[in-house]
Amino acid sequence: MNFNSAIIKGPEKKVLQDAFGIINQKQFSLLVVADGLGSAEHSGFGAKKAIDAVQKAVSEWQKLEKKDIKVLIQLVQFYWNLLIGDSDFEKKECATTCLFAYIDKLSNTIILSQLGDGLVMCKTKKETILLKSAEEYNFTKSLGSSKSYKDWNIKHTDFDSDGFNLLLTTDGISEDLVESKEDQFMEGLIEKMKSTKRNKRNGYLHQLLKNWPTKYHTDDKTICIAWEKKK
Repeated sequence: MNFNSAIIKGPEKKVLQDAFGIINQKQFSLLVVADGLGSAEHSGFGAKKAIDAVQKAVSEWQKLEKKDIKVLIQLVQFYWNLLIGDSDFEKKECATTCLFAYIDKLSNTIILSQLGDGLVMCKTKKETILLKSAEEYNFTKSLGSSKSYKDWNIKHTDFDSDGFNLLLTTDGISEDLVESKEDQFMEGLIEKMKSTKRNKRNGYLHQLLKNWPTKYHTDDKTICIAWEKKK
């Protein structure tokens, strides 16, 4: 299984408000991306804690005999609230989006989850799933404001020996992608990764974000990709 990632602070930003994390273990892999809300003073801290919360939640959820996705989401929210509660900040000051992809290597299943804006995309032999939501009336669903499971956009899929392609980005990237061509963007990136030496791949992604072609772009940008082909 292959993983690549890059993160960069927006040109006009004083501090980085995005965060990401990747875990690759024998039984599962996990990719998490978070984008702290610009209106929240300590959202960069909140984004980092979102990564920690998802990783802790999955670690505990893995131990359960019955793996209910609702329980996983409850654990994510519980741990994020706990981590913020242990800090000197208010939850509203740390509001952040939260996107993750959980890959179960034993059952060959993938859970895609999104709270707030940004993009999660997965392509298998049988289907392509795209999670891409925008702000509603200038309100972004986030850890720190959303309490309901219904606020999360969640999809399941599975893969066979043909594997899968997976992409997660914050809205600093997703908002600039041409609608209905997100698939082409993902496929093009992964093909580029395959033709690039392993130790150069993350550097390529970093340069892509640094030289982002959209004029006057100001937002932080984070990208995580994964692919697997078992044949």
